Amino acid sequence: MSEWGAVFFAFGFALFAVVALILLHAIRRVLLRTEDVLGKAEQEISQLAAESKELLVQTSATLTQLQSRVEEVRPFCESLKMAGESLTNTVQRADAIAQLVTDTAMERLEKAHRENELRLAEAFRWLDVGLSVWQSVKRQSEPLADDHA
Repeated sequence: MSEWGAVFFAFGFALFAVVALILLHAIRRVLLRTEDVLGKAEQEISQLAAESKELLVQTSATLTQLQSRVEEVRPFCESLKMAGESLTNTVQRADAIAQLVTDTAMERLEKAHRENELRLAEAFRWLDVGLSVWQSVKRQSEPLADDHA
């Protein structure tokens, strides 16, 4: 009878090992997806940073132009108005880029969070099943060990 206990114990351990491998594989997939999402977010942030830098250069140029127009006084009021509109458009683009960065980051984080929750929940369910089977097999094998003693 102890041979059967050993067989059941070995089978339970093998089953536990398989479940652990499945769990590790699921966690690895989640980590790879997270890394991919973060890589894409990093690329988008780099692109948005480059656009922001260009925007700052444009803003600086606009401010320089505005200053020279103000120094030339009244005859150039119309050009001052145009520079002001250009500055307004630049600020609106900056606001749009900032909003896009915020929205994109939040969407990606929420999506990654949802995906990770689902994958980790599945992995923990499998771990729970494996541990339950292992504990059940262990309990059944303990009385057999007591009978031999």
